[in-house]
Parts: sequence; C-alpha cells; structure tokens
Amino acid sequence: MLKLSLILTELLKLSLMLTELLKLSLILTDFLTLSLILPELLQLSLMLTALLTISLLLP
Repeated sequence: MLKLSLILTELLKLSLMLTELLKLSLILTDFLTLSLILPELLQLSLMLTALLTISLLLP
C-alpha cells in the first residue's frame, strides 16, 4: 500500500509539472503570435511616417 501511495505521489508531481509545461507552452504561443503581429505594426508605422512626410510637403 505504501508503494502505491508513493507511486501516486510521483504521478501527481508529474501531473503538476505537465500542467506547468502546458502553461509555458501557452505563453510561448502568445509570444509567437505577437512576433507575427510585430512586422505588421512596423509596416503600419512606416506607412504613417510616409503619410506624415507627405502632409508636411503639402501647403
């Protein structure tokens, strides 16, 4: 019975570790999503800069 209890304890520890790994995986997914959005934001920034430059040239 004691051996079973120890095994169960180890399984519970592994389950907690797996839960933490899954949380880290979700965070990584969020970072990857943000990294995909970043080039779009940079492109919009360049467009805004171009529009501001044009607006300065207009009378």
